[in-house]
Amino acid sequence: MTLTKAFGHLRGGLLITLLLLTGCVSEKPTSTVQSPPFVFRSLKLEQKTKQGLMDWSLNSPEARYELNRRLVRARQPVGVLYRKGKPSFRVQSDLALVVNDGEQILLEGDVRLQQLNGSNLLIQGDRLRWRPQQGILLIEQRPRATDKQSRISASEAQLLQTTNDLTLKGVVRLERWSEDSDPSKPDTTLRTGLAQWNLDSGLLNAEGPVLAQRRDQEGTVLEQLQGMSLQGNTQVGDLMVMAPVIVQMPRQKGILKAQDTTWNFRTQIVRSDQPFEAELDRTRIFGKAFQAELNDNTVLINGDCRIEQPGEALDATTCRWNWGTEEVLAEGNVLLKRDANDQLTRASKLAGQVGEKGRITFTAPGGKVESQVRFPSDQSEDESPRPRKSAPVEF
Repeated sequence: MTLTKAFGHLRGGLLITLLLLTGCVSEKPTSTVQSPPFVFRSLKLEQKTKQGLMDWSLNSPEARYELNRRLVRARQPVGVLYRKGKPSFRVQSDLALVVNDGEQILLEGDVRLQQLNGSNLLIQGDRLRWRPQQGILLIEQRPRATDKQSRISASEAQLLQTTNDLTLKGVVRLERWSEDSDPSKPDTTLRTGLAQWNLDSGLLNAEGPVLAQRRDQEGTVLEQLQGMSLQGNTQVGDLMVMAPVIVQMPRQKGILKAQDTTWNFRTQIVRSDQPFEAELDRTRIFGKAFQAELNDNTVLINGDCRIEQPGEALDATTCRWNWGTEEVLAEGNVLLKRDANDQLTRASKLAGQVGEKGRITFTAPGGKVESQVRFPSDQSEDESPRPRKSAPVEF
């Protein structure tokens, strides 16, 4: 049996097809007795837009319709969401309640929304409230979205069908793993507040506080990044964390304080084109910009690199530090000033090694180095001082 605008309660553009299995109606209608439900062998709901394009559909192999309550109970429902008349998401769950002939649909159990284009994202949850007229799908319990190498979860998630905007509420958590790694042990995690994510463009905006961590296989934190808020694009992989930004390296007892900083979670590169300062125990490092390649344990300081530590300071055009090997390389107009004897050392390149308590010891790895030292005067106090210039010493 096919019923169009069944029982006079259907909204415009909604088509319900019900195949009757069993059903009965009381012969003595009374306000205190409810009619038993109609049981149908299949259910099909369809909604079209005002322009006549498909908006959504929902099918079930078995359904019960409660006439008095205008309520349909369906098992193993499967549906399709459309955008501009083309399939966008496949929807399925264990159970469905269709309220007021399609005004609201509640999906429960293993709820799945499988994206049919783009990145083929899978959105899951335990309960979903769907308001077809508004095109709003609200996942109330354990929402999470997964692709091949990442997973994002929140306390609550809302998908707007017309724009594919996904709003994530509560504590939002992004986890990533390498291609051959175990998804249950992500190597990178990111936590934010309320987030807005467009599934088509990949644009992501999130409130803070922002906390990102990279861990080894044993779960030990290698680097940690903190910031105020976040803007980025998940398709490109760039996420910009807004200042003030703090990057910590617990094993090296290092801390870096920066302005707006971009983290690319695909290449694992953290970079900033704004001035920063860093501390490594008793050593301080400054620069106009930096780029840290996390997979290689190296950070490159571009523009006016300066390293200060007790008794000496070094200036150079660029500095490179490998916190895995503790090697430091300064290049370009290198000038090393030591307080002892007012020593000045100039070179095109100096190499250093991080030692005890974070102190860097510099040496010349070949090439020409010019050093100037001022020695204390041998004159007695009653003699008039005479200008004396130390001759440069070449190594």
